[in-house]
Amino acid sequence: MDVLEEETIRRNLYQHAEYLSVKIGERHLWREDSLEMAREYINSTLESSGYDIWNQTFKCYGREVSNIIVQHEYGSKEVLIVGAHYDTVPGTPGADDNASAVSVVLELGRLFKKFNPKKSVHFVLFVNEEPPFFGSSNMGSMVYAKYIKEKNIPLSVMISLEMVGYFSEDEIQDYPIPIMSLFYPKRANYIGVVGNFRSRRYVSIFKKGIRRHSRLITQSLTAPEFFGGINLSDNYSFWRNGYCAIMITDTSFFRNKNYHQDSDTIDTLNFDKMVELVKGIYQTILNMG
Repeated sequence: MDVLEEETIRRNLYQHAEYLSVKIGERHLWREDSLEMAREYINSTLESSGYDIWNQTFKCYGREVSNIIVQHEYGSKEVLIVGAHYDTVPGTPGADDNASAVSVVLELGRLFKKFNPKKSVHFVLFVNEEPPFFGSSNMGSMVYAKYIKEKNIPLSVMISLEMVGYFSEDEIQDYPIPIMSLFYPKRANYIGVVGNFRSRRYVSIFKKGIRRHSRLITQSLTAPEFFGGINLSDNYSFWRNGYCAIMITDTSFFRNKNYHQDSDTIDTLNFDKMVELVKGIYQTILNMG
C-alpha cells in the first residue's frame, strides 16, 4: 500500500470519526435523531463506496432502530463479518468508543470494493451495543446473529472492532488480573486480538496477519468467554448463537480512562495507528483462504 493510499485512509478515518463524535456527538436512543443522523452518515459513506445498503430495522422501546449491512459477495460461499457498534452511552461523544472502530469498518469497506477477497465479506454497523441493551434481545448484534442463524448463512468468523484508537507509550496498561503484567506489555502501545477457545484459530490468524502486514505491535489472548471482559462487545452475540468470533481492541477501560466519559474525544485518537490497523486487517482478510 503506497504513501498516497495511506494518507487517503488517514484523512477518511479522521473525517468519519469527526462526523460521528464531533458533529453528532453522543449517539443513543434517548438523544433525539442522533442514531438516525449516524445511520444516514454511515449509509451515505457506504453508498459512495459503491455498495447497496440493507438497513435491518426493528422496534425498540417503541422506536425504530437499524443495523446497517452491506454484503460484498465474492469467492467462497463462506462469509466473514466485520462489525462495530455505532451507538454510545449517554454523556459521551464516543470517539474511541466506538467512532474509531466504525471509521475502520467504513475504510475497510471502501478498500474491499477495489480488490476482491477470497471470502465473501459482510460489513455490519450495529445499533444498541451499549447498556441497557447489551446482552438483550434489543442488542443490534444479537438481532443480526439470530437472523443469520435462521437463514443458515455459512459464517466462518465474525470480527468485532471495539475501541481501536487509543494508544500510549506510557506504562498505563492494566489487566484483569495483576499477574498478566508479567507476560504482557506495560506500555499501552499495542492492539489486542482476543477470543474464546472455539475461535482460537482466528485469534492466531489475525494476530499474525496484523503483525505481518502493518507496523502495529499486536498481542493476543484466548480465554474462557467470561474472562477479563472479552465478552463485552458484539462478538458475544455471535458466541451466544454458536459462531466463531473475535474482538480486535485497544483493550478499552484497561487502558483508556476516558471510557464512557465526556473526555472520550477525537483529540485522544491516534490516527497513524488506526491506519496501520486498517492495513493489517485488510491484508489479512485479503490473503485468507
